[in-house]
Amino acid sequence: MDTVEEILPGIKGHVERVVQGELLTHHVGGKGTFSTPAMIGLMELTCHRSVERMLPPDHTTVGYEVHVRHLAPTAPGRTVTVSSRLTEVRGTKLHFEVECREGETLLGTGIHKRAIVPATF
Repeated sequence: MDTVEEILPGIKGHVERVVQGELLTHHVGGKGTFSTPAMIGLMELTCHRSVERMLPPDHTTVGYEVHVRHLAPTAPGRTVTVSSRLTEVRGTKLHFEVECREGETLLGTGIHKRAIVPATF
């Protein structure tokens, strides 16, 4: 597979989650805060889901590069919204802009790259 015709720049993704459970880091004390690995995981999930329905049969996407800045903390029980926008398609490589917000507050921003690969599981 050299390219995927249906997957074009401009595709957007959106995921909302309440900050609780595995999305929290507790080593900071108190009730914890939204963890950076959790934010990155939600960014990856959002990117994948935005193109999942357009993938060829028996294919998936895997992340291979992440450049993200975590800019602000978020308390347990708050709702975060992760958005993605596909900016470039290079054959089987997908480049996304990602961001995470709590309301109007920008929590994180960056880029994420994924590859379309055979689902071998």
